[in-house]
Amino acid sequence: MKNLLPTCFTSISKAIKIAVMLLPFLIVTSINAQENKQRMETTNVYIVNVETMDGKTIPYKIRVNETRRSRIKFASKDKMKLNQARAYSPQYVTKLIYVDKDVDNIYDTYIVLRYKKDPNDSFKLKPTKRGFNVEVNKKYVEYIFGEGIYFVNNKDADYFFVTEFEEY
Repeated sequence: MKNLLPTCFTSISKAIKIAVMLLPFLIVTSINAQENKQRMETTNVYIVNVETMDGKTIPYKIRVNETRRSRIKFASKDKMKLNQARAYSPQYVTKLIYVDKDVDNIYDTYIVLRYKKDPNDSFKLKPTKRGFNVEVNKKYVEYIFGEGIYFVNNKDADYFFVTEFEEY
């Protein structure tokens, strides 16, 4: 009987230690599982050939990294259901556009383009004689090689938030 009592306390103390050690893990897991944000990333690479005044063709490599962020919202009619339908939530898009004009591993210009995505918009990068156009939802931003950003229409300047960096 004397040997049974210490063994009982030892097993109870081990169980308490295990429970105390697992408690933070379970709390962190449950907090992390409740996140209601969504993030999506994509990368595209384009090659644009630009002809100079003296007739030479220079290839420009343009890499576009896109990040979309949105909140996950559920339809109010499905509240308290197991499988809920998702409600529309606007996506906030950041496009990081890298421009390399001299075919090396270092990009020369960085352009950050931010806007609020419409449900049915599209992103198009079209080469022009002087650079390239970025078209989003029939709104344009023109990049002219050597000069920088140029907005085609003043109304489009309110749609985009643009930042440009030059690498020296």
